[in-house]
Amino acid sequence: MTKYFFDFRSGDVVSMDDEGEDLPDADAAHGEALGALADAMPDSVMQGKADQCFAVEVRDEFCPVLKIAVVCGSTILRRQ
Repeated sequence: MTKYFFDFRSGDVVSMDDEGEDLPDADAAHGEALGALADAMPDSVMQGKADQCFAVEVRDEFCPVLKIAVVCGSTILRRQ
């Protein structure tokens, strides 16, 4: 098992993971990163703002392993 660290980036704000998670390989870390990013985005996407950047940067104890980034925007076009 390898310890992977999941650092979150939202615009200029970075949240570093100091604890990490033991996972069998980079594929497992990729899956965890996708899930974490999907969970974090609904609370972070601001209505009416375009080109909001979010990323999870995954590293092990030696160096970066992978990065998942998305750019999104949210606009309510009509209220009932």
